[in-house]
Amino acid sequence: MAINLSLQGGHRFYINFQGEEGYLPPEEGLHAVKILRKKVGELIKLIDGKGTEYLGQIVYLSWKKRTPFVRVKIIEILRRENIPPISLKVLIPFLKGDKTEFLVEKATELGMTNLLLYQSKHTILRKRAFKKERFHEKALSALKQSGRLYLPEITFVENLSNFLESLSEEKSLKLLAHPQGTMDLLSLLDWLKAPPSQIILLSGPEGDLSPDELSLAKTKGFQTISLSPYVLRAETACMSLMCLISSLIFSIYKFS
Repeated sequence: MAINLSLQGGHRFYINFQGEEGYLPPEEGLHAVKILRKKVGELIKLIDGKGTEYLGQIVYLSWKKRTPFVRVKIIEILRRENIPPISLKVLIPFLKGDKTEFLVEKATELGMTNLLLYQSKHTILRKRAFKKERFHEKALSALKQSGRLYLPEITFVENLSNFLESLSEEKSLKLLAHPQGTMDLLSLLDWLKAPPSQIILLSGPEGDLSPDELSLAKTKGFQTISLSPYVLRAETACMSLMCLISSLIFSIYKFS
């Protein structure tokens, strides 16, 4: 069957149902029919956040109390993405304003597999900071925009020290962004000659890690790396570390 998706642009819709037919989540359905004016019979792209992109068709549409019920049918698989061979975990500090949401978006775009949003001794949290649904929405939006097919797992770490204590000594690369970092790029490239099973990235919050947290991270195997001779904002350091690793992983192993 010859299919022309030229009118679909980059729009993809997230599905979380089992089987060949099901309903779009309410927010996805609203975007499809109210913003993009999709109608019954139209073809759309669907993603499941688990590595597969589908060609789908809208087969039913109704409204109830201003909420659209959009039923779609999967027609065929358009693309599959392999499971990431390296687990890329990033510890993202809770920051002021919407900076944490920004980092969740960018981490998703850069292919991080696990987003660990953490609270440290120097973190000041707002009451709404732990709203997981909001972070899920940001990650999903970035997933659809970027073309990636795996939605990262989002976890909340309420105590950074306890999390660090729980880390095993298994072979993995642990990197900590720090102004006085001792690892240079050549050493990092040497580490990456053989792909580790996982890479764990850590950068500090506004006000940096406490001396105890920094010492514990080093004890648990984190190697410090300097990203700039200048002082970086917390969000810049986190972003730079993710960009560095994402770029190297793609360049060395030819997977993203």
